Amino acid sequence: MAKIPAGALKSLQEKAKSSGISLGTLKKVYARGQAAYMSSGSRPNVSMAQWAMGRVNSFIKGSKKHDTDLR
Repeated sequence: MAKIPAGALKSLQEKAKSSGISLGTLKKVYARGQAAYMSSGSRPNVSMAQWAMGRVNSFIKGSKKHDTDLR
């Protein structure tokens, strides 16, 4: 699993607490977001951290596009 920056980890902890989804699961989703950023490209002016956190937010909202095996 890729290293998660301290600021992102704090945000993941807060999201885990408010959403009821475990921190471990959100870390996996974040790491997959980082990997997707590296492998498939991204939009211009979007950092890896933003891309990965966007995937986490999408997961929390119930998106069935990615990470369905973690539900």
